[in-house]
Amino acid sequence: MATSSINNIFLDLGGVLLDIDVAKTVTAYNAMRRPGAPEVDYHRESKDRWFSRLDCGEIEIDEFAQGLKDSFQLEGNLEEIKAVWASLLLNLFPGRTEAVQRLAQTHQVALLSNTSRYHFHIYEPECRDMFGAMHHVFVSFELGVNKPNPAIYAKVLEKTGWKAEETLFLDDSLKNLEAAEAAGIQTLHIGKPEDFELIWERLGLPEKA
Repeated sequence: MATSSINNIFLDLGGVLLDIDVAKTVTAYNAMRRPGAPEVDYHRESKDRWFSRLDCGEIEIDEFAQGLKDSFQLEGNLEEIKAVWASLLLNLFPGRTEAVQRLAQTHQVALLSNTSRYHFHIYEPECRDMFGAMHHVFVSFELGVNKPNPAIYAKVLEKTGWKAEETLFLDDSLKNLEAAEAAGIQTLHIGKPEDFELIWERLGLPEKA
């Protein structure tokens, strides 16, 4: 068992468990703009309202695509706009399924991801074994709120019954981590994929099982 005070773990998906290409997506959308149109704001630390509304389940993919088309004067049709959004997703980082399965043997583990129903149905088949090892899977489009809104942390702590001070949260967004810390949750920033390996030391576990 781990020797640390951490009993529970929240894991972000994109950038932590699943590889994503934010830069490619932003570049592709901006390349679709008419001359003089505003730049598309979608980054790890800031997002236009259309992205947040999709993640919170307020709208579905067709309304999202139309919203982007109108707001940023995109020249592509709705299917092309949706295809760019799908291209954000790459593949699971190597070894992540096995790592989650191992963590779930010693800790309570849950996903906590800002994601849309549209994206979820794309990556869920590849992630099924990993999600199956988790004790909870929390996605923003079902919760109706997304990170870094303080309400999401209160909601998932209530649903799990976990104590904030005994819980560790891994995310690639500093804003999301700052909000979690304000809720009393311990955090670990995953600035690059290999930072995930820091979790073993943080939990007092050997790197190899």
